[in-house]
Amino acid sequence: MTEYLSYAFTDNQDFIESFDELPLWSAPFGLLLFKHLELKPGLTVIDIGSGAGFPLMELAERLGKSCALYGIDPWKTANQRARQKIKNFGLSNVRIIESSAEQIPFDDNSVDLVVSNLGINNFENREIAFKECCRVLKPGGKFALTTNLNGHWKEFYNVFEETLKQSGQDNSLNNLHLQQEHRGTIETVSNLFTDGGFEVCRHFEESFEMKFLDGTAFLNHHFIKFGWLSSWKELFSQEDLERIFTSLEENLNSYSKKSGGLTLTVPMTFIEGKK
Repeated sequence: MTEYLSYAFTDNQDFIESFDELPLWSAPFGLLLFKHLELKPGLTVIDIGSGAGFPLMELAERLGKSCALYGIDPWKTANQRARQKIKNFGLSNVRIIESSAEQIPFDDNSVDLVVSNLGINNFENREIAFKECCRVLKPGGKFALTTNLNGHWKEFYNVFEETLKQSGQDNSLNNLHLQQEHRGTIETVSNLFTDGGFEVCRHFEESFEMKFLDGTAFLNHHFIKFGWLSSWKELFSQEDLERIFTSLEENLNSYSKKSGGLTLTVPMTFIEGKK
């Protein structure tokens, strides 16, 4: 069982060429973004945390050539992938800039719209990032983001917590709770906007489901290993890893058998702030 524990992420060109499967995770958030964005001609738009180019390229094509779009991300190999897409798609209104949300290379009051699809999850310093977005936006400009909320995958985390209680891992249980609380609520995300200089003008909440056959399929899924496994492993000593994850996998499989599969709920929100 637990072969996934040996997974180690390697950031290289081979990896990024298969990274386009990521929208299977981020597409529901991107669709929520497109559902509520106000599309206007002549906009200057920044996508913070643009990664390999979703939803940046799609937004560029939906807006058309009257708008100029810029993807900002510090991830070098992802930026290379995004630039290749710009070339492949024949997009003349998109440019990739290798930088972070904490230091946006734009003048004050020079941008009409900032978007970020799940990018808030990866900001190293959220408070600075929000203030930077406010700085570069014109008066009346808007910052629209999507993110998952506290309660994400609650079915999985309930089983994980029960496993830790059975294993006598009280300290790890507390740290697992802290990891979950890292995902914001409507209130905490709204506070980031207001503290950054924005007025929150709109927000919408939705949810979607991710279905797996069982815990074994879930824990071995490449995106779970890439996006979450390392943070879970950090909760435990090396000598406890195998024992705890074996129990977790067994408990997830038992839950899945009783429930007809492992169905995980993902609450998400679109929030828009105005400068």
